[in-house]
Parts: sequence; structure tokens; C-alpha cells
Amino acid sequence: MLEQDADVTISIIELSSTDYSVLKVAVTLLERNRLKVRLLEKGNTAGTLVLIDFDTPSGKDFYTHFNYARHRAMLLLSTETLNDHRNLVLKKPLRVQTLKDVLYDLYLGLNPQLKTVQLSKQPEVETSHLPSNPFNPQNNLFFVLFKALQAKSVIQVFCSPHSPLFVNTISGIIASSISNETLRKIISSQSYAFKSTKLSSADFEILAKGQVIVPLNQVLWNAALYGSQGQLIEGHSPEIPIQLKAWPNLSRLDFEPHHMKLASIMAGKALTLKQIHLKTNLPWETIVGFYNAAYATNLIVINPANLPTTPTSKSAPPVKASLLAKIANRLKIAS
Repeated sequence: MLEQDADVTISIIELSSTDYSVLKVAVTLLERNRLKVRLLEKGNTAGTLVLIDFDTPSGKDFYTHFNYARHRAMLLLSTETLNDHRNLVLKKPLRVQTLKDVLYDLYLGLNPQLKTVQLSKQPEVETSHLPSNPFNPQNNLFFVLFKALQAKSVIQVFCSPHSPLFVNTISGIIASSISNETLRKIISSQSYAFKSTKLSSADFEILAKGQVIVPLNQVLWNAALYGSQGQLIEGHSPEIPIQLKAWPNLSRLDFEPHHMKLASIMAGKALTLKQIHLKTNLPWETIVGFYNAAYATNLIVINPANLPTTPTSKSAPPVKASLLAKIANRLKIAS
């Protein structure tokens, strides 16, 4: 395939011969599924997706000076358990299946108009065989993760029949081979009963090998937003005033227009969730999901006393606040 015909071109920075061989197999599997990807020659760093061996000096240097302005993405490969909030991290050793799934997620991220493309062997999240369990916070992914975060625990979350999540709340990361698409479907399903068990930090480091490393806050945010099922965090009341103390980083978190509306209202004067429900007429599940997500990521103040009516410049830079306000006004959702 010619470079100009590819939807995604892949450059490499300092990959070992073994890692490069794994990459070539993964790319071949994507091509067999009619995805237009092209692996560029070594030395050509102009790809829309760049795989970087972060363990090498030249890899670290390229990462430091990388230009995101041209709608490009990076995938960091490392023996270390990195926590990078902007780029996906894959902990070595590389595995073909995991790398292929990560490349597929990145392919869709760079080409959102192609999200109807499906890998022929991509497993579907089948829930019809699972019982429709009554809501139990102990078995809900958001509440399992939030409880672990509060306890500063290291845990393994079972997502049968899919791969488990290895969660280190101390380092603020999750390691797993589950694709983003599968994880989204699991989160939004009401049929899964998530179970967990404690791990040691040493166990986590071993189990994280060959897995994708993602920030805990990103998964926690999505799990709350789409999986809270209208259930508030234990001990929280819909009748106590709350206020958003900083805008969520919506450039790195999933959101929909109604979440922008909620952020705009919650960043104003303090209101109870019941008042917000009446003011917005949004579904209760949507309001609770956003509240849980914002609280779990340390963006909410409960019963604020002497807070300003809008987030301070320290919490949200004026430029970003102005930009988000413009977006909100354009969507006609400002309070």
C-alpha cells in the first residue's frame, strides 16, 4: 500500500529487533482486516502514529520534542510502568494480540469517522447469557475502583470472560489487555458483576508486563459517567449543595454535550443535585454519573463555604475556561 493511501502511517523510534518483529505481525493482522495502515521505513519519523521505545535516550528525546499539532499520536513502549495522561503505554514484553488491539484503538482514535470498522476476530461483549442482576455497588466497576482508591489498595478486578484489570491506586494506573471499545461496552452493561481481590505491589509489577497501562482517573471517570446507574456514592446526599471547583480536562476525558452543560452549571453557584435536576431536566442517571465522576477525580466541593462563584484561575486557566465557555455558548448550553 502506498503511503498516501493509508489512513494511518506508523513510524518507529529505536525499537529492538524483537519488538519490531512483533509490530510487523500485528500490522499484517490489521491489514488482513482491510485496515489501511502502513509501516514506514526505519528512520522515517513522519508517521501519524509513532511507536517509541521509551527506555532509550533517543526515544525519550523524541517524546520530549513530539509535535501533537498535526493530529498525530504516540504509543510508548517501556519495561517501566509509566503513567502518561496523554499517550497510551504498553509495558514490555510486547504481545501480538495486545499490540494489535492497541493499534486498532489508536487507528480509530486517529480516524473517528471509521468507527464502524470492526476487526473480523474482535470479540463482542456478549451479555445476553448473563443474568440481569439487581444493582449492587459491591459488584459495580465504578464503586469497586472507588473503594480501592479510598483504601489506597492494589487489586485485580475480574471481568470474565474478558481479561482482568490490574489496578494500582497508589501509582494511579490500570494495566489490562482489554481494548478501549470492549471496556466501554463492559462499563455500560448492567449485566456484569465485577469481583476483585487484593494484590501486592510486586504482584502488580509482574502482572502488568505485556499489558496496556492507562491512567486510573480515565477509567474511573468513564465507569462513573456511564456505569453509576443513578446510584450516588455512599454517604452522599442529593439535598446538600455542591460546586465544581475546576473544569474536567475534557481534552483527555470522554464527554457529551450534556456533560458540558452540567459542568457549566456546577461551576456556577452551589446547588443541590435535586436543584440541578430541576434546572436541567436531564435524566437523573446522567446527573449522578457526572457527579460521581467529578467527585472521584477530586473536582467537587461539598457544601462549599467561601468559594468564588466561578472556578479560580488556579483551578482552570483563563484561556481554557474561555475556550470551554465559547464551546458551551456555541452549543447553547451555558447556564
